Amino acid sequence: MNILLIYPEKENHSKGFEAFFQKLFNKSTEDPLELIEISIQLPITWERKLIDLNQEKLNTKDLEWANYVIVKAGLRQRTSTVKLIEKCKVAGKKIIAEGELFDSQPADFDNVDHLILNQATFDPFVRDMEANTTQRIYSAEFRKEKLRQTAYSLLGFSDHFSRNIHPFSA
Repeated sequence: MNILLIYPEKENHSKGFEAFFQKLFNKSTEDPLELIEISIQLPITWERKLIDLNQEKLNTKDLEWANYVIVKAGLRQRTSTVKLIEKCKVAGKKIIAEGELFDSQPADFDNVDHLILNQATFDPFVRDMEANTTQRIYSAEFRKEKLRQTAYSLLGFSDHFSRNIHPFSA
């Protein structure tokens, strides 16, 4: 399974010289860490590519390679996301969408094949995909917070926390 993870371009509301210099020197102000987090939730046997549209353009070779496109978008990425979804649909690709944009306006995205809403993990979707019984909407059956809490609990956080405060204590 080939998965293309795409982070849409953020809309820049700056004007004048500020917008010019931001575009010239600072292509992207943040990394698409959420897409990396999504990638970790996918089966290890699935191939992945990540494209940040704030840094690079989407080319047709990447779209041809992908079986599915995962789009992670916030509210400030609506314009880019709508264009991206149209481009993917023209290419005949199935789209999985996640993020604040889709949480707040799921009815606006009828052309998306699968919506992962309210910070749900990808576990139920992956399980259904392997059983060939996917649904259109997945909601917070499993939340990312539980996934993070489980992962961080492996550290024994209270032990690490107390060691950092009292580095010389026994």
